[in-house]
Amino acid sequence: MCGVTGIPASVSSLYERWYWHFLEKRDRPCALPWHDSYLLSTAECRLVARSIQQFQLGEWARGRGLARRASLHPALSEDLWFLPSLQLFIAEEQHHSGLLGRFLDRENIPRLSNHWLDSTFRRLRKLAGLEVCATVLVTAEVLAVPFYQAMRDATRSQLLRSICMRILCDETAHLDYQALTLALVRRPLRNKARAIRVLCHSMLFHCTALLLWQQHNTIFRAAGWDFRRFWNQARRGFACLQLRIWRNSVWPDPFSE
Repeated sequence: MCGVTGIPASVSSLYERWYWHFLEKRDRPCALPWHDSYLLSTAECRLVARSIQQFQLGEWARGRGLARRASLHPALSEDLWFLPSLQLFIAEEQHHSGLLGRFLDRENIPRLSNHWLDSTFRRLRKLAGLEVCATVLVTAEVLAVPFYQAMRDATRSQLLRSICMRILCDETAHLDYQALTLALVRRPLRNKARAIRVLCHSMLFHCTALLLWQQHNTIFRAAGWDFRRFWNQARRGFACLQLRIWRNSVWPDPFSE
């Protein structure tokens, strides 16, 4: 049942606090130095333009397929706060795309309308069920962390550095949110089935990490990262995600830690 404000009435929920978290973040002013007069040098533009274009495109998603699958899932549809929180989560991802797009426009760098890698992952999400869809999304989020860390350190633009730090701050919460969702989706599975899911997720992660390095290694190298550092950092992030999923399967309270 919904309250008079159009949001769910107060019931026991794992997602109610996530709803208010995302809502508070949405309504908080985003203080970024758009007034900074610094523009990317020719060398910096060559370095970062293609990567920002790809991530700007990848951060944008309507989320209709994810919301539709989630609304039909028995483990999630019973929680009346899940879909409202999911809509705010998707809006925050779109906000990231908007920040990167505004930066591209400011630097007179054209936006991409499509890219083969983005199209591949979108097609995979559309063909799959909720678990695979969420797994693909969270894999991208895990790998976005080292990317934005490197992007932050590869440029002298205070605006771009601030955008990267803002996105990195948001990604920490995003990973906790999606870990909760994957834990609830996988909870009814037997231990063997869960182990298979983790193995498949690991394979997807490692393949995607290699693609990320192949596509954007110039960013990492400009920030002083070699492949070993990237690989170790990415794998630590993935291990932390798996620990979050496991913890949420034991005591599913996203703010308990």
